[in-house]
Amino acid sequence: MKLKHILTVVIILLAAALGAILIIPLVKLSRPVQVKVLVEPSVSSVPVYYAQEKGIFEDKAVKVEATIERVEDPQKALEALVAGQADFALVPWPEALRWMSERGDTLLCFFAVEFKVATPQEGLFPRKGLRFDKISDLEGKTVGVTAGTKTAMQAIVTSTEVDPATVTIKVYPSEKLLAALESEEVDLILPLEPYFTLAKVHLSEPFAEGAMFLKWINSPYLGSGLFVTTEYFHDNELAVKRMNKAMELTYLEMAKNQDTTRAVLARAFGIEDEQLIERLNLPGFQRTHEIDQNAIQELADKLEIYGAIPKGLNTMDMKVVIPKEDLRD
Repeated sequence: MKLKHILTVVIILLAAALGAILIIPLVKLSRPVQVKVLVEPSVSSVPVYYAQEKGIFEDKAVKVEATIERVEDPQKALEALVAGQADFALVPWPEALRWMSERGDTLLCFFAVEFKVATPQEGLFPRKGLRFDKISDLEGKTVGVTAGTKTAMQAIVTSTEVDPATVTIKVYPSEKLLAALESEEVDLILPLEPYFTLAKVHLSEPFAEGAMFLKWINSPYLGSGLFVTTEYFHDNELAVKRMNKAMELTYLEMAKNQDTTRAVLARAFGIEDEQLIERLNLPGFQRTHEIDQNAIQELADKLEIYGAIPKGLNTMDMKVVIPKEDLRD
């Protein structure tokens, strides 16, 4: 009789354990994942704001609760990412490559923003009254940049025949670049959209536009990437897959609703001028399987050649782009 009771208890315990094994993962899958996303203060951040405002994060196919924080300095954003104080960080590619080159850390990307020459999102603006006819006129000038464009500007200067020691680069918050130029604290500025269009409204046409790596540097520029650490991807694969799903859906929605996308961008940056909103430029977007890994390496090589990052970065060996098959549900 005792044996029968023991067997009954064992069966009940095994059934409970099996139920837990089956139910707990289902409960986990049914709950939204909570993530913190750091974004740069530029047009690159619009997919994240769009997903938040239009309810894509809340979609039953996504189930993400996202906290979005704007961070001016991409190096600080990456510090927070690596320290586990944030889960995702959207930063410019040159800054991400500089981080990986200097720190030896591998950052993984699954969604990228592409700046195109046909729809410029940035440009080099001289102050009024300054004659600036050719890139070598940088000699003796002070250039205002943001923390997100500093590495690119250093490469631009080195790529010219100008002695880099004669060019001063000063870093400003994005929203203060135009004021620095108008007050003649600097001779030129390199703003990113939406501040690019704002500068065009207040000033004349820029000296050059169309890619942060401007036309005289024959190099690709992918804009920005949405990054995670290798450790986070290993430990939080579900969160990364859901964020990827959110960006996939956002990609499709924004392609059909460009005016809505501009409106989202304007609200995120507090822009109310309707004419200015209509003129805002939107970049292209690349899902993980569309990101050109050769172009990333070519960009890293150019940054090395122009002394903007240390030598020896091999993004191909580091496998910085997450394969599409690793992001499937």
